[in-house]
Amino acid sequence: MNSGKDDKRQSFQQLGLLSAGLLFPVSIVIGYGMGYFLDRWLGTSFLKIIFLLFGIAAGFVSFFRTISQIGKDQDSK
Repeated sequence: MNSGKDDKRQSFQQLGLLSAGLLFPVSIVIGYGMGYFLDRWLGTSFLKIIFLLFGIAAGFVSFFRTISQIGKDQDSK
């Protein structure tokens, strides 16, 4: 009976890794896209770089939070 819980836990951990892997590039694209549209709207040319850096930082933070949460779940097992 305990094997069913372990299977579910492993499935959720794999889903967490998949979401972490997808969240990183999505954060970068969203950050760049926001900067691009703000540059077009405001007539500037530097906001896309700033928002790209924000997107990279947000992607790293979310990736490490997800990985650390998975590590904590494995340690509590």
